[in-house]
Amino acid sequence: MAKKIVHLEGMKCNGCAENVQKAFSALDGVEKVSVNLKKQEAKVTGEVDDANFTTALAGTHYSVVNVETK
Repeated sequence: MAKKIVHLEGMKCNGCAENVQKAFSALDGVEKVSVNLKKQEAKVTGEVDDANFTTALAGTHYSVVNVETK
């Protein structure tokens, strides 16, 4: 199971973090999501293509800076 850290920008409050968590959790192949507002990142466990994170945030005020695979 892949573990990824998705670095983000644009989150300003807990509601933003919840929106990102919901968007990423809805992606096929995602098993677990943990969003850290202060670090502006999401830790994602599962088998999902990196491009899907950007697609999941389309139309929002948040954007993916980069994705690390651990």
